Amino acid sequence: MKKRSNLILFFVITLAWTWICGFIPVILGITGTPIGTFIFYFGGGAPSVVGLFIVFLTYSRAERRDYFKRCFSLKYMGWKWPLIVFSIFSIISIVCIHVGVNILGYDMPGMDYIHAIIGNPLMVPLVILISLVSGPLNEEFGWRGYALDKLIVRFGFLKASLLLGFIWAIWHLAWYFTPGQAQYNLLQDSLFDALMMVPSLMLLSVFVSFVYIKTKRSILAGALVHMFSNLLGSQLLSPYSSEMSMLIRYVKMIFFIILMLYTIFSKKFKSEVAEQIKYM
Repeated sequence: MKKRSNLILFFVITLAWTWICGFIPVILGITGTPIGTFIFYFGGGAPSVVGLFIVFLTYSRAERRDYFKRCFSLKYMGWKWPLIVFSIFSIISIVCIHVGVNILGYDMPGMDYIHAIIGNPLMVPLVILISLVSGPLNEEFGWRGYALDKLIVRFGFLKASLLLGFIWAIWHLAWYFTPGQAQYNLLQDSLFDALMMVPSLMLLSVFVSFVYIKTKRSILAGALVHMFSNLLGSQLLSPYSSEMSMLIRYVKMIFFIILMLYTIFSKKFKSEVAEQIKYM
């Protein structure tokens, strides 16, 4: 019961913190200003900050040691799954660009980051750092690092992953009302496309959880899935049309649905989950 109450507290504080900071600039009409931007992004780190705070307060010394090893140890993560994830998202983006441009007649993505990297390869570390900080480091110490284990123990792998994905999606609520954010641009074009963000993140959450289990609960590996999804599926391609954005999203969702079916019917994967639950 104590672990359950801590988990509920994590979600309540995280959502409240992010929503308050996200909506203050909107309500005061200061979005896009330096102070408004600072307040908005101050709320973006809530999942990791709240998760770390609860870990320090409630975990034993041994549990904290294990937690931080899984956050930063390359040994836990290995190289196999990061390479697989990188390849999957790269192939999805390449196929979608080919289909979108050559078959459906969409505009070619601008790929400003890629052109900048070609002109100055030394920008690669900076681009990776921006991609890592702008989502994974701000969020994954909490979402996968703290919350996922508790949810899997209580609900099982699939329900836990989908539930966490739903909370992850509604956590982005303020993004829909903040000019300059991808969710805001989607909402201006189509309410349906904007709402599709919810099931797409729920399905992405299944993939992140899948890699998390496959790497023996490596939080770092989960963060890299998040990073590669953002980097290879949007950041490196921008600017691009909303049609191209949705094509990439739908192709990702098809892949995630196939993966979800595998997690449902694979006895091998179920045994892997059962083995990892012993350590949660």
